[in-house]
Amino acid sequence: MSGFRKVVCSSIVPVLSILCAAQAASATENGGTVWPVGAESYATAAAVPARHKAMFYEYTCYYFANQLVDANGHNVAPSDFKLRAFAVAGKVAYNWGIKTPVGELGSYIASPFVYESVQAGGEKNSRFDASNQNIVPIDLYNHKGMAYWTYELQYESKPGGYDATKPVNVGEHYDAFTPGFAITLLPHRGKQNILSRFDYEFNSHDHATNYHSGNEFFWQYDAQQEIPGHRMSVGLQGYFYKQTTNDTLHGVPVVTMNADGTQSVGYKGRAWDLGPQMTFPMGRHGAMVVKWSHDMLVQNKPQGNSLWFQFGLPLPFGKRE
Repeated sequence: MSGFRKVVCSSIVPVLSILCAAQAASATENGGTVWPVGAESYATAAAVPARHKAMFYEYTCYYFANQLVDANGHNVAPSDFKLRAFAVAGKVAYNWGIKTPVGELGSYIASPFVYESVQAGGEKNSRFDASNQNIVPIDLYNHKGMAYWTYELQYESKPGGYDATKPVNVGEHYDAFTPGFAITLLPHRGKQNILSRFDYEFNSHDHATNYHSGNEFFWQYDAQQEIPGHRMSVGLQGYFYKQTTNDTLHGVPVVTMNADGTQSVGYKGRAWDLGPQMTFPMGRHGAMVVKWSHDMLVQNKPQGNSLWFQFGLPLPFGKRE
């Protein structure tokens, strides 16, 4: 296997953290990130469990890319390069009903499973496995008028199925801590939805490879309008991603070659993602979301598209108020 194909099959391909758009969001080790950027959307900060109640969320994503882009935005992949990933994840959130000075305490956990396939240079490899768990012991809910906001402290654990001898590994072989803040505005009695979510990820050292992925900033956004006379809302959603510190190997910044022969230091990723979204209510407190997004302004990562289907429903257990 050529040097480039080794990079593609054993470094770029281990996509996704919780969902497949996470692969499309970064250029750290393995071409992915452990935080599920792109997953959150409609009424994120408002769609939380009621006090002493639980919610279940399901996420399905299909990501596909035919380009691998360098730091200058040029494709450096072979002509037959194809990256495909299909991911499903379940998330359970619970509101403990404990009031604190900065919000009502909740927690959640999300478990992803991913099938991914890569073709490059006449070779094709694939794998199905569990990916990085997303564990959030502290999620603080707040509400005043039409504004809902949350503060989170998240932990992303490394998956247990890593095998250095395999050409494809699912997920990233390191842990991460991600503080986050999200705010949702629901003007006109919820007929409009405006979301902004900000997260900053601190990645740990991968002791198996001596690679240390750089820290990452994520901004997700969403704006929707209810259609009069129809039980649905339509709008736009997406995210902006920027890696803020260098990737290092054995403590030295990673240096890569661009298509034009120039060098790139730190292997820093960047992406802007945008696409349409439709939301359909499910009962009094649930919703179903369908959305598509396209990668733009990409640096040091695959460039492709994501198709999402997700829903959230309250679970029939918990204390009575």
